[in-house]
Amino acid sequence: MAKDTTLVSLGSGTLYLNNTDVGHLKGDVEFSYIRGKVEFKPSNMLGIVKQFAINEAATLKASLAELKLANIKLALGVTTSIVESSSFPAYAASIDSFSPPSGASYDVLTIGGSKTIDSMSLRFEHTRPGTSLKIIIVLYTAVSMTDLLIPFHEEDVILHDLIFKGLSDADRDEGDRIGVIVEQVQTA
Repeated sequence: MAKDTTLVSLGSGTLYLNNTDVGHLKGDVEFSYIRGKVEFKPSNMLGIVKQFAINEAATLKASLAELKLANIKLALGVTTSIVESSSFPAYAASIDSFSPPSGASYDVLTIGGSKTIDSMSLRFEHTRPGTSLKIIIVLYTAVSMTDLLIPFHEEDVILHDLIFKGLSDADRDEGDRIGVIVEQVQTA
């Protein structure tokens, strides 16, 4: 097999949830596909003779640098739509409470009391440096494994760490139930 330095890659990419670019990412993006296995070793043998996959999990981890609530809502799996609110939500305001300026517009994430987690499609695209060739990872149906933690650092960029897990789709063919990894080898 010939060696090809154009296949050596560096850098991050773009993360899409429900076909929406969630914004700038920072740091490493990590994809993992792990299969749990059971091994069979007969009594009269020293080594294993057969192995079976008994479970599998696909995850993608990334750090979101853009602090945009609409994208965080999507990344948390609390809504499948990105809609900006036109007014501040009503709440029982005390004397010392925040009073929003009239005419201002807000995006709102209400929290608490919901037991549902929305699923989404996930696509991550990485372009090889110096080319237009891409490596694309797709999770057909993904759920967020992320807790809401937004660290407001005094001297560092605010990052929101995201973790997604692919769900298995029994309606898809065996071997193609969670997702796909595609390597573009030629431009159109």
